[in-house]
Amino acid sequence: MIQRYIAPKIKEHLASHNILLLLGTRGVQKFNLVASCIENQDAILAIDASKKKVRKEIEALKVEGYLSYFGNKKYILIRDAQYLANLQEIIEEVLDKNVAINLVLLCSYEPILDPVLRDVLQMEGLEIQIFPLLFQEIANQQGIVEFDKRLEKRIVFGNYPSVVTDPESAETFLNQLVKDAIFTQLNPNERINKGAKLLKMLQILAFEIGQAISYNDVGVRCGLDNETVERYIELLEKAYLLKKIPCYFNNNTYELKKTHTVYFLDNGIRNAIIKNFHGLELRNDIDALWKNWLIAERIKWNDYNGLKANYYFWKTHTKQQMDFIEERDGKLMAYKSLWDKRKKPKFPASFKKYYPEAGLFALNRTTYWGFLSKK
Repeated sequence: MIQRYIAPKIKEHLASHNILLLLGTRGVQKFNLVASCIENQDAILAIDASKKKVRKEIEALKVEGYLSYFGNKKYILIRDAQYLANLQEIIEEVLDKNVAINLVLLCSYEPILDPVLRDVLQMEGLEIQIFPLLFQEIANQQGIVEFDKRLEKRIVFGNYPSVVTDPESAETFLNQLVKDAIFTQLNPNERINKGAKLLKMLQILAFEIGQAISYNDVGVRCGLDNETVERYIELLEKAYLLKKIPCYFNNNTYELKKTHTVYFLDNGIRNAIIKNFHGLELRNDIDALWKNWLIAERIKWNDYNGLKANYYFWKTHTKQQMDFIEERDGKLMAYKSLWDKRKKPKFPASFKKYYPEAGLFALNRTTYWGFLSKK
């Protein structure tokens, strides 16, 4: 099993708190990760809330019955806890009673909780997002030299654990993951009735990675109104599949203001959606794939290390663009990326004029490691 970067943090939380909320898409192996952090496997009670019968049993309980339902097990791991209608009551009961159990809630979609309770969980550090494998996790297992040799595979197939450990089954796994995550179990409280149009919308977003998008334009092309496009993107963000990044502006001439770009949090999902797993030598979207992989990895790294940052892109009406901007502690770091290390990206003159204090960085296959691991 590949050692997970976040495992020590999870162990620390299990030792000092009685509740933990783990968020992340199916396939990131949340359950296996938590179980690996528990020494006594016999102390685990696994509950699968995606099963209707199990949900009915738990939802039929009165508040005082929750703890007896868990029995004498110390670690209660509830898969797909977001499906439980009484999830908030269960959390409050465990917090109020301060019982000697560890309740770990594994959610593949953002749970619906009272904002105040959610804020408390976040402020106490009791909410952790689990991503597909981090670049460092894979490199630690394979070795840096071997990782670099296999980098093209990561850019095409992504970093889900099953994809990395069983590459022969990667396409099958990713296609099934898209089907399960998007079309059957996206949101527990809101059905997606326009699956074909949702897929078309995702394909459009996949082909326009890093580009400023218009909800209206995307809607016209896939047969949805712009409000539905915006809602679907929000749902996919809450399912930990997409990351929407706004444009950076300061009311300078020609700057775009009210638009976003969308990235996938894993390249494999993106390529499964467009049904293209060809190698890089047969593709015309190498730079887009490279950009998506870099940005997703950077977001994962920052999140795991507790580095608070705001993310943007920058573009003008005259089509000058910076791919990625990270704002942290009042400082701007701006990046342009190219897969071909022989080429040098051109930094827009207007960006340098408007933001002379911003650091400018070029990302290619020889410089990416420092970017991904910078603290």
